Amino acid sequence: MGKHKEKKDRMPPRFSSGRMEAKVLTRTIVVVGFLLIADRFMPFGGHDFFSCKFPGRSFPQADSNPGSYSFEFRTTEVKEMGKPSIIHNTSIAMNTTSKGTEPPVEEDPNKRAFRPYGNAAYLFIQMGAYRGGPATFAVIGLASKPLHLYGKPRFECEWIPKNSSSGISLKGKANKMLPDWGYGRIYTVVVINCSFSQSVGTDVHGGELILHALHGNKFGKPERIVALTEEKGIYNSSVYSQAPPYDYLYCGSSLYGDLNPQRMREWMVYHAKFFGPRSHFVFHDAGGVHPQVRKVLEPWIRAGRVTLQDISEQEQYDGYYYNQFLIVNDCLHRYKFMANWTFFFDVDEYLYIPRRKTLQYVLKELSGYTQFTFEQYSMSNRLCLQNKLHSISANSTYSREWGFEKLLFRDVKRGIRRDRKYAVQARNVYAAGVHMSENLMGKTQHKTEGLIRFYHYHETITSRREPCREFVKPSMRNNVTWVGGTPYVYDGTMKSVAPSIKKFERDTMGSEVASIPQ
Repeated sequence: MGKHKEKKDRMPPRFSSGRMEAKVLTRTIVVVGFLLIADRFMPFGGHDFFSCKFPGRSFPQADSNPGSYSFEFRTTEVKEMGKPSIIHNTSIAMNTTSKGTEPPVEEDPNKRAFRPYGNAAYLFIQMGAYRGGPATFAVIGLASKPLHLYGKPRFECEWIPKNSSSGISLKGKANKMLPDWGYGRIYTVVVINCSFSQSVGTDVHGGELILHALHGNKFGKPERIVALTEEKGIYNSSVYSQAPPYDYLYCGSSLYGDLNPQRMREWMVYHAKFFGPRSHFVFHDAGGVHPQVRKVLEPWIRAGRVTLQDISEQEQYDGYYYNQFLIVNDCLHRYKFMANWTFFFDVDEYLYIPRRKTLQYVLKELSGYTQFTFEQYSMSNRLCLQNKLHSISANSTYSREWGFEKLLFRDVKRGIRRDRKYAVQARNVYAAGVHMSENLMGKTQHKTEGLIRFYHYHETITSRREPCREFVKPSMRNNVTWVGGTPYVYDGTMKSVAPSIKKFERDTMGSEVASIPQ
């Protein structure tokens, strides 16, 4: 017995320690297993029992120094094929506070912030830039009306020649004009005349016209705009000295709405004959040139008599009446050297020269003026004369007559101002208006009665219905007819020229007349 005991006491100590470790491990497994089982049945996601959180600690930024730290264990339960298991995701959040570092300064609660969203009105929206001579240019665009009304924005001009190895540029003088008479809405029209003390770009090497747009305050960022680039060899001095290719140019305002193709046809034929072959028409489509109107204009476009420009993008910028002031100013400068006289009026207005006079005679009489305006004859857009061919029936033959052939009653109400339209010698004009220009060099003549006038058929160009809605008996032809408090008198002037206009269309268009929408 004693020998056996002695033998037992001599066993190596590591075997006794191993048995103790085994017992501890077994007990640990049992406890962990119990906790896992208990966790499985704990309500409200009880596995967060394993989460240790230290209040007041936060996750560090990437550049934190390990001055102090906190750690957090998170467990996520994953169920796959109906068998739950626990995945422990461990993240260590570091929050450092180095000794000697000052705590963050609290923001002043009385310091208010202003946070802008979206887009305000643009400083400048360029439509065109054109050379006006060896040392002058015009830049046409839109600008924020409130800024120009209440602020002091300004522009600067600069010419950078392309052959300048030293980078030397020439500064010019910028003269700003606002030609829309205050009618602008969010945007107003701006014409900048850039003039230089010497000729620029005339060495045919080309160059760039730079427009600097400045807000006029310390907040806005100046904008550097390449307004015009002239490539090598583009400059042609003869443009400014030789005779223009046309005698007359028509600059039309924005065409919008549901235009009546028949009224457009009548206007085009009438004025193509009125101005003659040495004339050109520029129309601007702001959404009104739908397929039927385009079909009316196509023969004239093919013949080289009409240019149709798409200006549909103007709709994004809220200016007066489809930006018509912008459009006529761009047209003025774009075609400044293309004709002797440039005319501004609308497609529901018809120019008329009294008999025994010609357009050439009238313009010779007015050649000493840079601008002349012409008087308006306002016509009823619903009154027609009833005779044996005219009845209220829509099937009667009067419906085939042209608009100016049957709308024959003129408004003669006194004491009201009627808008005038105008023509200019464009080379001497800096900016255009809708009814006249106020920015020109030279004289203006308004007393043109007996020389030229225009008949205005208001709202007929955008109406598809038959215009004759009220009829005047033939017996009342020589009397004054009152309608809605307005006196009208019979004026058959335009009716008398209708046969020659229709003959001109047949002679000019030939077989194409049959395909023109009516």
